[in-house]
Amino acid sequence: MYIPKTATLINWGTCITLYVLFSWWHGAFERPLSQKELGYYSQKLQEISSDKERKSIQELLSKDTGKPIFMVNAIKLREIPQAVHGKESGKSTEELFNEYQFFVTRFLIKRGSYPIYVGTASGPTAESWGIDNADDWSTAAVVRYRSLRTLLEMATNPAFIASHEFKIAAIEKTIAYPTQQTLLPVGLGLVVFFILLSLALGIQLYISTRMRKNLSVSKIST
Repeated sequence: MYIPKTATLINWGTCITLYVLFSWWHGAFERPLSQKELGYYSQKLQEISSDKERKSIQELLSKDTGKPIFMVNAIKLREIPQAVHGKESGKSTEELFNEYQFFVTRFLIKRGSYPIYVGTASGPTAESWGIDNADDWSTAAVVRYRSLRTLLEMATNPAFIASHEFKIAAIEKTIAYPTQQTLLPVGLGLVVFFILLSLALGIQLYISTRMRKNLSVSKIST
């Protein structure tokens, strides 16, 4: 059966192009930080971070591979929010926290990063040792950063630094630490691949069916 080459090429070419664009957005072509970038971010962190934060991030810099980073967060929201920039906002803890999250999520999605999981605590800590004040949490979240570069872009962004006041006003305590993937059975990359593959196969089936019908009509008319 003859299948129009142009329609087939457009079909598969479009789906492949979309997947390449998605892969670029998702960080498939990311590389470790260059020496120039390392120097730049080290300088910026000296200006905005505490000694403890700088030490942690410097260790991250030394281990950068260019691969995605998954930040694990445990959060306890305040019952009564603190003032923002020295002024009472009149907003609830949840509203202030949502304003912070809105900025962060919008910033991250533009850069191939996004929350993997966000959940509300359903009870007190089930198990803990070697940690003080770890019995009560409000929220848990795992956020995927396309790379350490994206994390540093956000941390040193003036708009993020300004929005960080909302986080401080809303959060009583938090633990956040970076991890690298060792097991993720179903990731967004795999999901998008199968969606585009299914779409391409479906369109190809339509092209083949339509052509078969056209050939049948052509034979009848002759």
